[in-house]
Amino acid sequence: MAQESSINRASRRTRILNNHLVQSPSDPTSCLRSNSCLSYTPPEVTESLDFDTKEMRKILDLHNLEDRDWLFGVIKQGKVFNGKERGGRLFVLPDYNQTMEQQREMTMKRIEYLFERGVFDGWLMKKGVESELKKLAFLDVIQNFDQSLAVMLGVHFFLWGGAIQFMGTKRHHDKWLRDTETFGHKGCFSMTELGHGSNVRGIETVTTYDLKTGEFVINTPCESAQKYWIGGLLIFTDVQHATHTIVFSQLNIDGVNQGVHAFIAQIRDADGNICPNIRIAECGHKIGLNGVDNGRIWFDNLRIPRENLLNSVADVSPDGQYLSAIKDPDQRFAAFLAPLTSGRVTIATSAVFSSKVGLATAIRYSLSRRAFSVTPNGPEVLLLDYPSHQRRLLPLLAKSYAMTFGGNYLKMIYVNRTPGSAKTLHVVSSAFKAIFTWHNMRTLQECREACGGQGLKTENKIGHLKGEFDVQSTFEGDNNVLMQQVSKALLSEYAAAKKKNKPFKGLGLEHMNGPVPVIPSNLTSSTLRSSQFQMNAFCLRERDLLNRFAAEVSLYQSKGESKEHAFILSYQLAEDLGRAFSDRAILQTFIDAEANVSAGSLKNVLGLLRSMYALICLEEDAAFLRYGYLSTDNAAAARKEVTKLCGELRPHALALVSSLGIPDAFLGPIAFNWIDANSWSSVKH
Repeated sequence: MAQESSINRASRRTRILNNHLVQSPSDPTSCLRSNSCLSYTPPEVTESLDFDTKEMRKILDLHNLEDRDWLFGVIKQGKVFNGKERGGRLFVLPDYNQTMEQQREMTMKRIEYLFERGVFDGWLMKKGVESELKKLAFLDVIQNFDQSLAVMLGVHFFLWGGAIQFMGTKRHHDKWLRDTETFGHKGCFSMTELGHGSNVRGIETVTTYDLKTGEFVINTPCESAQKYWIGGLLIFTDVQHATHTIVFSQLNIDGVNQGVHAFIAQIRDADGNICPNIRIAECGHKIGLNGVDNGRIWFDNLRIPRENLLNSVADVSPDGQYLSAIKDPDQRFAAFLAPLTSGRVTIATSAVFSSKVGLATAIRYSLSRRAFSVTPNGPEVLLLDYPSHQRRLLPLLAKSYAMTFGGNYLKMIYVNRTPGSAKTLHVVSSAFKAIFTWHNMRTLQECREACGGQGLKTENKIGHLKGEFDVQSTFEGDNNVLMQQVSKALLSEYAAAKKKNKPFKGLGLEHMNGPVPVIPSNLTSSTLRSSQFQMNAFCLRERDLLNRFAAEVSLYQSKGESKEHAFILSYQLAEDLGRAFSDRAILQTFIDAEANVSAGSLKNVLGLLRSMYALICLEEDAAFLRYGYLSTDNAAAARKEVTKLCGELRPHALALVSSLGIPDAFLGPIAFNWIDANSWSSVKH
């Protein structure tokens, strides 16, 4: 029987292959007939827009839409932005065939072009929520063009300028900020060392105070203390170079280490010559961001004025007394680094925009590219009409929508920050930075594969964006370390609430005060799509993982482990908890955004996206099965519902990517007429 079954299967496969190879068994020449040439049909011809894409864009971009569109236009019109025509359309994209030196020079020319058009007006000198939001909106646009350009501006304005603004006091503001905004001073940021990245407290650069001269003396005591990956450090052209840097260093006063502090140091004179007692070297070619000039610095007993200590948290008097209102070193270190969250905020939001570029390009391509037919002599099928292709891209699109709302929430915390919101800003920015950048890299890889060979072409952006954005997973904090910081903060909240016998308050943990959510034993389609069920499932996971994490850390401590080591040993629960917190926080921002939309087609499609986001998180996180929050039957039901949602979102695919606020010129040519973009005439052109 087994042999007969095997023969039948082989016979059936043979018939299937024959049908593929020979279209008409009665006509042996049919396979030699020529097919008509493919032609490009814009998806707008066949796809419907069932909701107002302009209204959707307003919900997604949230603020400064006119400012964004103005800057998009400025970039499209500038020759320095390398506009190229493909398939009858203009596309702007850096020329990544240039040498590293040429890419760096072009970055500086683009900064000069934008500066001359007033793009950076008020980036440091204006205060208030409106000016901050405009700056963040402009940075969103710039990141859509080139991450190297955005990073260089981030180093100058957010790191160098931001350190002076938030870690300095009036004497620093008056002397440095205006000239920084106008590029009279060109700054960089020297925190990372060869031997220390995420562990800032462990950096080895040492600064002492010379009582006789009233100067600080900065020294690189060993090779592992060299400052590394310092963006904006090297000379690009004859006139453009970093003149100053913020140096992070251990401060040693009278033989006592007072911890990490920040100092302003001049590294070049007005003519661009490297100052005495400083050595500078190249970091070398990178897998991406070669428009950023990363370098290394050694300090050989460099002397700087006492006033160059950024002293918002601590100071040193002329007679060498260390002064700080914060006596606890841990609290002082936390206060010292609190202003540096802007980097995580901008990284998180830029990662979401990068994923949108990849998805808009890949989905538009899949709405015009066909492959294989399902019937003899039938037409080839659009890629996005294959359920498997929908499953690859549409859940990622839903996640990018969800993370857009999360990013907007994060930006609002940042621009409205107060000392009381510092903890929330730190925890949320750490969580979102990790989750968003991981999502971006996964999305770009899936989009690259979904575009086949066209995804490899640099001009189609997706493949190259992977190299440009890969570093985001580790700079401004390694993602895994950040997620453990999130869990540590949650554990502190847990311990405080239990010790004081008070309700949880803050970080969205108020759900811990209520009864334990109950998941129905039989999940129907309507239940799975209920926002209440989705939030209950996410809260149940976060609640249980926080309890488990606290119990495991406590158990290790009862066996003699220190609190820190107990935490390290519980890293798996810490990582699960960090993701649970992030997913729940993002879902809440989605529900809040959806609640502000009136009933209608726009709200309906947002409901589909929200359910897709929630259910794909349920499906992908093994914690739901590992800890028994879902039965295997319920997990299977969630998986089936994701497939159904893919089918329901498929008709909205074009409208959803058209709502992302990314002009055509900032996508890859394969998002449009990919045949004309690759035609012989384009080669001649």
